[in-house]
Amino acid sequence: MCNNNKEEYILRNNYQDYNSQRSNNLLINNIIEAMKDERHDRAKYYKMMQMTDDPEEIKQIKFAYDDEIKHYEMFQQIYSELTHRRLDIPMPKEIEKYDTLMDAVQSSIEGESEAVDLYRDIFALLDDKQMRDMVFEIITDEQEHFGRFIYLYSMLK
Repeated sequence: MCNNNKEEYILRNNYQDYNSQRSNNLLINNIIEAMKDERHDRAKYYKMMQMTDDPEEIKQIKFAYDDEIKHYEMFQQIYSELTHRRLDIPMPKEIEKYDTLMDAVQSSIEGESEAVDLYRDIFALLDDKQMRDMVFEIITDEQEHFGRFIYLYSMLK
């Protein structure tokens, strides 16, 4: 191999290593953000359930509330498998306050939509089929939460 080809080969490999490392950093950062979001949403949905006495409204919120811990644990498992470290995100001490349940539901509709976008980004960065399947399940759940919050919004209107 002549000198120019050797240098080109080294530059190409360094560039690929750099892009791979950048993708891995983005993936890990996105997973950490997802874990924080899942913790936040669980606390938020708990407060939302306390804002109503209507069993049907509570049922819609509780569905998402129950899924959030499952999602957190799934992301925690993915993080652990990728980094060989365990990460525990504490429950947030402060959650935004809403004047009405309707305001909280509107915020939750937006939040579920943003979560799906973030989780699609995570899905695209994963190579492992089992991890991708886990994230696909989470995305599907979040889309169902979105639909349930739309339904709840229409109930409240």
